[in-house]
Amino acid sequence: MKFKLPCETLTKQGKRPCRAPGIVCKNGSIRCKVHGGYSSGPKTKEGKAKSANNIIKYNDQRASNKRQINEQDL
Repeated sequence: MKFKLPCETLTKQGKRPCRAPGIVCKNGSIRCKVHGGYSSGPKTKEGKAKSANNIIKYNDQRASNKRQINEQDL
């Protein structure tokens, strides 16, 4: 007999439980693929470097957007 475990995450709309089937994560929580159930992070050196570059790129873009908003307020 095979059964599905429901995802334990709450949705943004109305804070209702997610109805997608989930998997048991390393920390014991049950998550669907949308809420990080299949993500295990980068494993190779190349993947870790790419992930680090993406964080730097995101932070630079975010800082640039904040500067533009502050300039518009003046």
